[in-house]
Parts: sequence; C-alpha cells; structure tokens
Amino acid sequence: MATILLQSQSFEYQVKRKGIRSIRLKLLSKKSFQVSCPYLTPDFLIQKFIKNNSNWIITHSSKIGDKKSILGLKTIKILDISYEINWIKTQRDSVIFEENEQRIYSNLAIMSESHAKKVLESKLRPFALKLIKKELTNLSKDFRFNYGKITVRNQSSRFGSCSGHGNLSFNWQIIFFPYPQFRHILLHELTHLDIKNHSKKFWNQLTTYDPKCKYHNLWLKKEGTKLFLF
Repeated sequence: MATILLQSQSFEYQVKRKGIRSIRLKLLSKKSFQVSCPYLTPDFLIQKFIKNNSNWIITHSSKIGDKKSILGLKTIKILDISYEINWIKTQRDSVIFEENEQRIYSNLAIMSESHAKKVLESKLRPFALKLIKKELTNLSKDFRFNYGKITVRNQSSRFGSCSGHGNLSFNWQIIFFPYPQFRHILLHELTHLDIKNHSKKFWNQLTTYDPKCKYHNLWLKKEGTKLFLF
C-alpha cells in the first residue's frame, strides 16, 4: 500500500495491473482505494488519474460506514427479516441456512474476522443472487422488462449497473437494505434498459414504477453503505 494526500486527507492505495483497457477505481474503505490499470500504464498517468478523481474519492469514501465485527453479530437482517446467527467452532467450514426457522449456523475451523467473512460470504452471496433474480422476475412480470445476464459483485459504494447489452449487475449486499430500497435499486437499473442516462425522462419513468423514488434515492445516499457488512 502506498499513501497519497488528497485535499489534506491521507489515503492508502494499491495499484493492480491487469489485462484491461482503461484505468479503474475502487474504494476499499473510508481511507483506502484500489486502482486497476493496463499492464503498461506509466506511474505518472496513474497519479494523474487519482488526482483527477480526488473529489469522487473524498465524496464517496465519506459515505462508507464503519464495518461491524462479523463475529460479534448476533442477528443479520435480510430484506426486513431478522436471522439469528450462531458461530460454532468446528473442524470444517460450513454454513447452514435455515430460512423457515430464520437461523444461520456458521461453522468455522478458524475463529477470525477474515475467515468468518470469507465463509459467511460464500453462502450469502449466492443467496443474494437468488433473491435478486426472484424479485427481477416479479418486476418483469409487472412492468414487462426484458434484461440479459444477472451477476452480483461486492463493491464499496455502488449498488448496481446496467450494461449496454442489457446485462444487470448488483452489489450483493443490497439484501441488507429494507425491501422498498432494495426494490428501488432493481427498478433503477431496469429503467436503464431503455434510458441509459439520468435525464429528467429517466427519473420521470422510474417514478412511474416507484412513486416514492425520490425518498428511496435520498435514503440510499445517506444510509445505504452504512448497512454493508463485508
């Protein structure tokens, strides 16, 4: 990790060189971020990219809430339903998700924060994809949307995206939000299938699907990332 000063604030950052075509930025925490770039990108261009995006880094990093201790969690709320979580020291890792009883048994070979996150996310991420796909199916029936591939990711400040080919991607942690805000995020990206920008036409169309659109959007800006656990 290297350190950089942005508008009198100190940030740690790491650079990952990959087989990609453009430079990308990802927040890791309130005070750290990652820059992904093509293999041969010179250092001065990376520094220039960071400086040009300093306002974005500071604005969005301030919205990231302090992460809670995973092992300290007694319950996890998923779409307004509270699940009791039990941490059990065992020889093998496993997670048993009892939806009907609203209980999660997380069996860990190593009782550490990093290991607990890894094991629990391995179960919750596919569960999130299942919930998102189910809700998208219902919304498509109601409003006749036609979308492509659905994927989930783990991003620090972004809730969802819609590609030019109609593929949808969501931050899997939106399942920790109340159902109305969860539904709003899905409708937001579904609206982008027809309207690619955030013009007045876009917001008017989204409001026809979600009459409380403005309220939900404001809630997400203020509270959204505070509910992220991973």
